[in-house]
Amino acid sequence: MEFYPMPLFVKLSVSNMESSLCWYKEVLNFEPVFELPGKDGKTVMAHIRGKKYQDIMLISESEQNDMDSNGKGVVLNFSVEDVDLYSKKASKANAVVVEGPIDRPWNARELVLRDLDGYLITLSMGIDKEKDFDDVISQVENKL
Repeated sequence: MEFYPMPLFVKLSVSNMESSLCWYKEVLNFEPVFELPGKDGKTVMAHIRGKKYQDIMLISESEQNDMDSNGKGVVLNFSVEDVDLYSKKASKANAVVVEGPIDRPWNARELVLRDLDGYLITLSMGIDKEKDFDDVISQVENKL
């Protein structure tokens, strides 16, 4: 796996590292880049990756104090090639589907999932790849 400086990444506190690693792999195809074991040998921090620059740090709950705020106001958005494929994977894994797949007026097909700790994950793909930014903005403004 390629190593590179991450221009931006998110840290998420998770209540069960093993279950969270499994969920992100099974539902979203994320793979571990690096796992840091604690004194007891269990993973306390995991750097996982979907596509290039889709990096997340999972931090074990015992390493963070404020689990009450997990998921509140946080939405992770990932660009994917095929939202419907992820919808099938989510269904097979009994993942919580919040919405979709749904076609949005801003030329995106989206699927919104909730992970095991309450974080919202939006998977998004372009619908009409021929449209440029101005076309999309015009389309959205016409629907308002």
